[in-house]
Amino acid sequence: MPLTEKECFDIAITIVKQHQKENLLSTIQRILKKYFPDCPHCLHDINSHEFTENTLPDKELVLESIASRKSLYVAAKNHFLFPVMSLGRVTHVFSLQGQALARQLESLEKIILLFNNQQLLLDNNNHDPLTSLLNRHSFEERLTNIINMQQRRDNEEHSACCFALFDIDFFKRVNDNFGHLYGDEVLILFSNIMETTFRYDDMLFRYGGEEFAVLLKNIDLKTAMPVLNRFKENVAKYQFPQVEHITVSIGVTEITSNTNREQVIQQADKALYFSKENGRNQVNSYEGLLSTGKISEAESHTDDIELF
Repeated sequence: MPLTEKECFDIAITIVKQHQKENLLSTIQRILKKYFPDCPHCLHDINSHEFTENTLPDKELVLESIASRKSLYVAAKNHFLFPVMSLGRVTHVFSLQGQALARQLESLEKIILLFNNQQLLLDNNNHDPLTSLLNRHSFEERLTNIINMQQRRDNEEHSACCFALFDIDFFKRVNDNFGHLYGDEVLILFSNIMETTFRYDDMLFRYGGEEFAVLLKNIDLKTAMPVLNRFKENVAKYQFPQVEHITVSIGVTEITSNTNREQVIQQADKALYFSKENGRNQVNSYEGLLSTGKISEAESHTDDIELF
């Protein structure tokens, strides 16, 4: 049976209340389960191991949906697929199957339209238009959510997370020597290196200018340091058009259950400041600097880099 007007209204209200893409994805799954119980569904992450290892059922149909960037209905198989778009790229594909689909297509398409509109709105509100990374506006809420998650977990279930700040070294010289067009290209390519170095579920941010950050989920400081050093090396060896080579300074800290948002930011900022003041093109952790006596908890500083 098609959805009633009240059901459509309730679904619309539920969707527009979602202000994070992760929550929006889980919400649409709950909606499909509730209103289409006779049509089992699954969500394919195109960056997942299942997808890349070619073990995905009906992969040809999924690929067709990705290529067309449109919903696909195969009546002979009672199979409906629709791609999830983010910043112009397909990130996931929803797949539904069942004989009930034929009489529920109109309702399903309405839900997809609402979902896509909300997804587009979140992209515009939460992402930097130049690099497509998450923007400064969306940062505080996500960091707060991670800290709250850490505080809710029992010690036995604790899974560490880390926060790192990046600053492109001598970026002003790029703009002064080559112009802002090449400066923008450096920022775009720098963000591309971030996306290819870090994991899909890590949160990547641009605040503005040459300032970037990453929230590394479910990883401790010992494991995060080699990852950040690899990123630093990837940046240093990359040949940027006209500019050729740049470097990046990095400060990182571990997010624990007994730290608040301001402390996390300040600790990463102190480590970044140390990296920039002691040669640049390096990664330092707040905890490592503290344990070796290179900085103290009571230290404060002023710098010309205004991250927040």
